[in-house]
Amino acid sequence: MIWTPLKLLWLLAKLLLGFVKLLGMLARLIAFVAFGLAGFIGRWIERKTFGRSSVHVRRDWNDRRVGRVQWSDLENPKWDTVAGGTQVESRKPFIYAYVWCDKVRGDIAHSCIHGPPPHNIKVCLMKRDNSGGVWNRLIQIAGPDRR
Repeated sequence: MIWTPLKLLWLLAKLLLGFVKLLGMLARLIAFVAFGLAGFIGRWIERKTFGRSSVHVRRDWNDRRVGRVQWSDLENPKWDTVAGGTQVESRKPFIYAYVWCDKVRGDIAHSCIHGPPPHNIKVCLMKRDNSGGVWNRLIQIAGPDRR
């Protein structure tokens, strides 16, 4: 076979194109691994950070007494219209969750009169009491406002 300059140039161009394709695949693989790992680490950090975050709670939406619990102590946040304790129905839904009464720090409307603690009590979570990050995470879990 005779190698003419044109054939050599064509072979070099094909070789270069193959190398560029290989580099592109390698870059996509690196990006996939890097972003996947970053997402995993981000979710892990979020779980660790939110677990220690303070969440402000009340027994009812219009109760002035506000307590504080750790994020990791909250169970089953969801929209509801019935308050904890008094079982009074409100005109609009609020986010309520359950927490053990001995985990609440501060003064909320719960006395433990009806039996020895701890009790699993229903608490109201208000946007105005909590940070934007905590509230956004609550909305992610409970869903958007159902009004």
